[in-house]
Amino acid sequence: MFCAVRLELELPFATSLKDKRQVLRSLKDRLRRKNVSVVEADNQDFWQRATVEFALAAIDRRAVDEKRDEVRRALLNYEELAILEWREEIVKL
Repeated sequence: MFCAVRLELELPFATSLKDKRQVLRSLKDRLRRKNVSVVEADNQDFWQRATVEFALAAIDRRAVDEKRDEVRRALLNYEELAILEWREEIVKL
């Protein structure tokens, strides 16, 4: 199974594009350590907004749900950002 998630994020403490890039780089590194693919998909020119997409794969629905929930917990504990929107799609391969 495959899960793709699109996030609309607010970065309230970012005061420049450099701050935004630093926060997103840190976020991407954390998620990649969990074997999750991450990409910034939109809002590259806005320093307090970001659109991030991530994808993960697992052998069954239960494993996908566990991994997705692990990522969600990590994001909710990330103080530098706020999740404005969470859209996901799960596909059985």
